[in-house]
Amino acid sequence: MRPARRVVCRLVLAAGAGALLAASPAPGVLNGLRRILEGRWVGDTLELRIDQDAVLANDDPSKPFQWSALTIIDVSGSVIIFDIGARRYVGLLEGDRLTVSIGGRLGSHVLVRQAPQGAAGLGLRR
Repeated sequence: MRPARRVVCRLVLAAGAGALLAASPAPGVLNGLRRILEGRWVGDTLELRIDQDAVLANDDPSKPFQWSALTIIDVSGSVIIFDIGARRYVGLLEGDRLTVSIGGRLGSHVLVRQAPQGAAGLGLRR
């Protein structure tokens, strides 16, 4: 490869990497978004549990101890794209209502945030 062509290739790669970094949400923004998603979201056929402190989530209530990495991919207004493990979600967040589509699957799911379970919700008495 000729030297001029190598320089052009390096510039294109550097510009592409810079564009990707610029498009990624800032760490402070990510923490705020994860905090907004925190909790248990329940729909007719889908349930998500998100623990923003551990940056983990569960999308299979039949396996309550199997948690996967939570990764925020992109945010634009109230639309949020995130991954739970290898599964991609595209969501529209409206208060305590989250409408999500799952990559590679037809349809969408409307989820509602459930109130956190405290001591009373666990059947414990004070």
